[in-house]
Amino acid sequence: MEPSFYKNNENYPTASVITSYACFGGAIDGGVIGLIMAMLMILECILERVFLQKIVSSIILGALAIPTFAIFGFVIGLIPAMLTGCFVAHLQLYRHYNDLLESAIIGALSTVICALVLMVFSNSAFSFNVVIFMIFAAFIGSVSGYLTGSSVLPNE
Repeated sequence: MEPSFYKNNENYPTASVITSYACFGGAIDGGVIGLIMAMLMILECILERVFLQKIVSSIILGALAIPTFAIFGFVIGLIPAMLTGCFVAHLQLYRHYNDLLESAIIGALSTVICALVLMVFSNSAFSFNVVIFMIFAAFIGSVSGYLTGSSVLPNE
């Protein structure tokens, strides 16, 4: 089997892949962040050994956090997700574990590049907090690239 960068398939759904990444990539980013926030809210209530009413209210807030973060993730992550979709469509990746790994790497790199551009234009100083933010952004971008690729990339 030849590597995916040698493929030249005229039937590859390029437009569908790009629009799917643009529509779902940022929302998946935000949904993952919302899920993490929801789990942390519920875990905090459980570890504090509070009343059942407080735990139920944190579960409800956690359930509302996921779609809220998905909406914000769609707005904020539209450009990195679209860049990831363009690169994935250009390389004509399919739903294989090697191609999904490439999609995750592309997602991490495009997210970090967009975050660096945002940092340069906002005139923020380079510090340890920026490095931690870049690592978190790379992680979220790679998760989004992998999850979006596993759901929207075509089978070979």
